[in-house]
Amino acid sequence: MKIGGRAYRNGLILFGENYSVKAYYQDGRLTYTVGKNTLQDNKFINTVEKIPILRGIMKLLLSLYYFFKEAAGNPKKFWPILTILGVDIALEFYFIFFPTSSTKVVNSIFFLPPIFYWAALVGLIFLLRNTLLKEIFKFHGAEHKAVNYYQADLDGQINDHSRLARRCGTNLIVIFFILMIILEGFGFGFNFLLETLLLLGVAYELLMIIPDTILQIPYLLQRFTTIEPDEKHLKAAQTALEVLLAYENEEI
Repeated sequence: MKIGGRAYRNGLILFGENYSVKAYYQDGRLTYTVGKNTLQDNKFINTVEKIPILRGIMKLLLSLYYFFKEAAGNPKKFWPILTILGVDIALEFYFIFFPTSSTKVVNSIFFLPPIFYWAALVGLIFLLRNTLLKEIFKFHGAEHKAVNYYQADLDGQINDHSRLARRCGTNLIVIFFILMIILEGFGFGFNFLLETLLLLGVAYELLMIIPDTILQIPYLLQRFTTIEPDEKHLKAAQTALEVLLAYENEEI
């Protein structure tokens, strides 16, 4: 069985074959909830997940579906991400329908040398990593340790394992952008949406087979998006994994 997961500011969730378990802190107390995979018997999805490239696209679409479903149920919790998405969509429409005025606005804002804006962006990213995103990145690291611990047949202690994981979305994004740069560099770009979906599907397949030596490249970014977890983060990961395995093995 393959397991995956996702990190939050106050906890994490692990996905198994039939169940998902979210372990999180509420008012300083660790608790958990268990969900059932309602799509496990969907014949269409099960068929698509056996087809290379298409299965990567399907997993991405399902991840987006679950994210927006969860965000719709608790928009206050996801307001930073929803705000960024909303602003990005609004800007995309503005650039498409008002190209002339948008060019003037961009030129009026970005009048300094590019190095200034890159430095400001890098500084902002590191500031967010050590403030607003710090807990998320620690739970992200704990989530990976739980996955690696499980894949090592529960050998040793959960904290003994790496906070880096092959099937992390960070790796997928890095490989996707490398493929995008190569494709655009050779002038083979086409419809943006179709190109994005296709390259994400290819990136998913490459992620499963590329050797560890090449994987060190996307690991550089993953070292940034994960932070070594503390005891409370590891406890949440351990709880989520134990409950998930108990449900999957029908011990509960």
